[in-house]
Amino acid sequence: MKELFPGYFREEHGDLSDIWKQAIFVFDANILLNIYRYSNKSSENFLRILKQIQDRVWISHQAVEEYFQNRLAVIKSQEAAYDDTMKNIDALESKLDNNRQHPFLNKSSLDELQTTFSKIKQELSESKKYHSDRILNDPIKDTLASIFDGKIGSPYTDKEYETVFKDGETRYRRFIPPGYKDSNKAKGTDSFTDQKRKFGDLVVWLQTLAHANDSAKDVIFITDDKKEDWWEIFNGKTIGPRPELVKEFKDFTSKRFYMYRADTFLNNANEFLDSNIDAETLAEVKQVHLDRSIFTALQKYKPLHDLVFYLNMQKLSVGSKLPSERELSEVVGYNRTVIREQLVRLESYEYVEINHGKSTILMKELPNLNTLEDDD
Repeated sequence: MKELFPGYFREEHGDLSDIWKQAIFVFDANILLNIYRYSNKSSENFLRILKQIQDRVWISHQAVEEYFQNRLAVIKSQEAAYDDTMKNIDALESKLDNNRQHPFLNKSSLDELQTTFSKIKQELSESKKYHSDRILNDPIKDTLASIFDGKIGSPYTDKEYETVFKDGETRYRRFIPPGYKDSNKAKGTDSFTDQKRKFGDLVVWLQTLAHANDSAKDVIFITDDKKEDWWEIFNGKTIGPRPELVKEFKDFTSKRFYMYRADTFLNNANEFLDSNIDAETLAEVKQVHLDRSIFTALQKYKPLHDLVFYLNMQKLSVGSKLPSERELSEVVGYNRTVIREQLVRLESYEYVEINHGKSTILMKELPNLNTLEDDD
């Protein structure tokens, strides 16, 4: 039974230990991008693991393209996160300052809070500058370039892409993983660029299959994608990789396929590679994965919630232009800077595409605020 249905069985601990000693580690673009969302300490720890297994890492050409296409937007969204935190501190500071005769705090305690607020804002300002500097001077990018030097897959030719697009349509209609959850990304357009976005996950998968077959190695694939076209999900709980993926991989390569999120990858690295990643880093990496949910952001940022609420009322179809920042500012009730920050957030979740100086396009249906369930 296990030979016919390998995706429904877990490996024994001893087998996993052996696999971790010889498998190829393949990384998705979102793993590289999330490094920018970690604190400096956690980023350094993650990069340390990559250096530790440097002789066995590999990444598809498609994933590297996606990394470079989204790197600046991720850096920009992190800048907005710093700004939001400082605004929240300013609001609390102002509230306390307007009520100096606070019924629960004496003047000495309030003065201590003011000093603490100033210190925190100074640290945040310095951290934001350090983060913003990565736009031009990016040590993370340089380190990744060194780690993956000579370990990047070859690009597809246009003809090979056309074959993937054609075969992908059939796979998506049949809900064959991965990628079918992205079927609306190029709705109503046949442009080559949009088709590449629509079938990006499938290209990553097919390029990984080909490399594993050529190298005759087991693969450990690390991704922070949360969609059901990668993971088997039951009652909201992620069980493991889709069994269809495990079987397709075995049928094509005669090898074994494993898939981890960033946090479970680090946990296993501690166990099987003696990597000594501390609990604080493990907790932060896991939290970043959770925070990537658009619904977490909607609950955290009221301006984002209000903007999505308004856009949903407009009943926009995928591919439609959003109202201008000026129009959105007037009707949603926030200044243009705040509206722009929320649009950048939506772009980081791939709900919109911002064409600077032109228009913002809706790339997929916005989340339903009545459910607030995770929808990658």
